[in-house]
Amino acid sequence: FPHFYNVGDTARFIVNYEYQSEGNGGFYLYPKNLFAGKGPLDDSVFTEEKIAYTMSEPEDARRWMPCNDYPRDKVRASIAVKVPAAYTVASNGLLDSIVAEGADKIYYWSDSAPIATYLMAATASVFVSYSEWYHPENSQDSIELVYYVWESDLTNDKTDYTVYNAKNAFQGTSYMMDVFSQAFIPYPFKKYGQVALQPFNFGGMEHQTITSVSRTWLRGRSPSGIAHELAHQWLGDLVTCSSWDDIWFNEGGATWSEAIWAEAWGGEDAYLSDMYLNGYLYKYFPDLLNIPIYGIDSDSIFSNPYVYLVYQKSSWIYHQLRVMLGDEVFFPTFRNMLKEFSFSNIDAEKFEIYFTENAPAPPVAYDIFFNQWLKKAGHPVYALSSNARNLQNGKYEVSVTAGQIQEGENIPDVFVTYLPIVAYAGDVEFRTFVVNNEKVQTFTFETDFLPDSVTIDIQRILADVFPNEVILGIKDDFNNSMTVSPSLARNGEKVIIHINQNALDLSTNVAIYDIMGKLIKTIGFTGDSEFAEFDTSNLTTGQYIVAFTTRTGTITKKIIIQ
Repeated sequence: FPHFYNVGDTARFIVNYEYQSEGNGGFYLYPKNLFAGKGPLDDSVFTEEKIAYTMSEPEDARRWMPCNDYPRDKVRASIAVKVPAAYTVASNGLLDSIVAEGADKIYYWSDSAPIATYLMAATASVFVSYSEWYHPENSQDSIELVYYVWESDLTNDKTDYTVYNAKNAFQGTSYMMDVFSQAFIPYPFKKYGQVALQPFNFGGMEHQTITSVSRTWLRGRSPSGIAHELAHQWLGDLVTCSSWDDIWFNEGGATWSEAIWAEAWGGEDAYLSDMYLNGYLYKYFPDLLNIPIYGIDSDSIFSNPYVYLVYQKSSWIYHQLRVMLGDEVFFPTFRNMLKEFSFSNIDAEKFEIYFTENAPAPPVAYDIFFNQWLKKAGHPVYALSSNARNLQNGKYEVSVTAGQIQEGENIPDVFVTYLPIVAYAGDVEFRTFVVNNEKVQTFTFETDFLPDSVTIDIQRILADVFPNEVILGIKDDFNNSMTVSPSLARNGEKVIIHINQNALDLSTNVAIYDIMGKLIKTIGFTGDSEFAEFDTSNLTTGQYIVAFTTRTGTITKKIIIQ
């Protein structure tokens, strides 16, 4: 430096640099008429025009510009791009000017809002563009929604998914922006753009104010993807994770926001269905059950199967927090948190502290909630039993015993949960929430009807339940004192045997026999536990009998190993 600087001074300097890589990485350049692979209809796809673009998340911005390439470092940025006169450039923020220079043009873009390096972007091709306007409620302002596509993608008018049709694919953007502006806070930037890329090895990328999307989306099959990337403008761009350990905030938040959008057009059922699917996708990969969300290496956060932790499981952090606090507490607190951390960064600790200070006394303490769902692995697995007693006054006392049986590396022995229990009798239901903080715990409540089944609502808690639904018997009904789940099991799968608490004082003994009557195993029960696991690894396929014997008599259940 030419002279001494004090801490807090601003130093201005210029770095001249040149991109020298022969391969794509951070910066991508493709020629016209390049075979880009197979399309959604198994048709051959070719690039319509030559195209160049940047794609940086998580740490490829350093490959196309000198920078401190970490999400916590936000700056105000301007980007200038020189291209042949026929080309158009899309970038962050607002277009300040276009300056002709011989046969070329220079596009000057600038973003007045602080921006992280991985959210900076520039794209150039022979694009056509069109705009629409979002008019925020109770505001005189208008937000420009501008789209950059190849010419044929704008002129196509079919809506049967056989052609690229930009107007059909993007038509819901204004409505989505209104949904998120209502659910969160008003859209925080001065414009929103979407630019279609091909080839593009991703679905979409939420570059600040200018989302890059795969051209395949223009066939109209990915409205949830468009909603996901738009939601990132709040959850990821306005407020950004401090490090890649906290990518759950960005991606879990945007995945949850897809369900918020579904709720806006389809009601609570659409919201819960969307969240249930997220849970199913996470649980579909058994290898993920021993891996926490927090601390996944940055090289792996967007690769299979880790994406299902980063996106799907993380979305349940938002969902379960909403369920636990209720909308009247959760949403005002969440909106104020977005305002508090606008144009800056957040991590799990800051998130937890903010809710602790502004929404105190939750059913499950925030430190326990965030630790078990972020820093620990897995989810609760419940073995469930229930019985009912007629109180002779038009009321019934229902007892539900929930035992947590999950096990594995880094999986909590006990998840402390805000547990949703539902009792049914035909179309009539009774719902309640309880705090489950013990490995085996019994909850008792009164109903106005005799339930015929009880379950845990796994649309509101990320859990597995065995059996999925417990058929009730009146208390002391011996024939309903044992349940076996699953009754149809794969070889090697564990079978859960449950004895009702009221039967445990009858010197219980459970025996497993093969179909010829040969004793395979004996399991003894005491008053200490209502549950036992039976390992089927050494069994051949076929039918087996589980016999429950006490001084009162014997009942049997059949299991099939396949």
